[in-house]
Amino acid sequence: MSDGASRRPASRTLGDLVDEMATGTPGAEALVFRDERLDYAGLKARVDEFARAFLAVGIRRGDRVALLVTNRTEWIVAAFGAAKIGAVVAALSTFSTPRELAWALEHSGAAALITLKAFRGRRFLDALRDLCPELDGSAPGALTSARLPSLHTVVALERRAPAAVFSLPQFLARGATVDPAALAAAQRAVTPQDICYILYTSGSIAAPKGVTLAHGPLIANGFDIGERQHLRASDRLWLAVPLFWSFGSANALAAIMTHGGCVVLQESFEAGEALALIEHERCSVYYGMGIGPSRSPRFRDDALGRHLSKTPALIIVGLV
Repeated sequence: MSDGASRRPASRTLGDLVDEMATGTPGAEALVFRDERLDYAGLKARVDEFARAFLAVGIRRGDRVALLVTNRTEWIVAAFGAAKIGAVVAALSTFSTPRELAWALEHSGAAALITLKAFRGRRFLDALRDLCPELDGSAPGALTSARLPSLHTVVALERRAPAAVFSLPQFLARGATVDPAALAAAQRAVTPQDICYILYTSGSIAAPKGVTLAHGPLIANGFDIGERQHLRASDRLWLAVPLFWSFGSANALAAIMTHGGCVVLQESFEAGEALALIEHERCSVYYGMGIGPSRSPRFRDDALGRHLSKTPALIIVGLV
């Protein structure tokens, strides 16, 4: 980490924050996931593409967009694309059982669902089909469900999807027809007081609680978190903590992006892969929870020292 001071972003909405970073440091690396690398200009382009697609399928300011996605590029791009037009992201856990998924979709009142087909044995589209049997007879973007009356659009991130579901390329193609002026107008209508996220508590001892976060306070708090960690634009933050948790989306992501740094995503935690990522990407910030050296055999002190010997600085946040 450098010793230079960081400047608080002028932006007070997430869409404006992406634009501000893309204007100020377009070539700075913003996001790494597997073999994919986006600088801030590339991130803005992807966010705008998603935002136009949302507008094309009828998503507007205040509508809820459910996001059932692991730590990957599309989580960030979809979330910021929705936020850019004033839609509210309901971040759903990829640990959800079919019953929990049904509850979250009903509670959020989502108009659109962005999802993986399946992850680690949890078949999300099959669960959705059981919940909404009308899906099989619907055209993409035209779902009419008795159980989920607000939900009309389902997007699967894979390149191929069932007939009633948009594949990601099909969904993004819809946005090509949207005038850039319409996106600009939608972005101008978003205020710092507008809700950008609904993040759910675990529901381990009672029904989950939906916690709402607004654009302006999220950005301000994220910057202050980063300042307490002495983050700078040169920092690279390794993140395996799920983005659907506040620790991921409202803490780590907000902290690094308000400082113009880079987030390095791991889809789900595995110690050997984590160590290799931290070393290869020269991460200077480590966001971990309950996976420190004393809790994982792959994170013993000798291994940690060997893999991180070239890392300039390390911040461990959470339980170690």
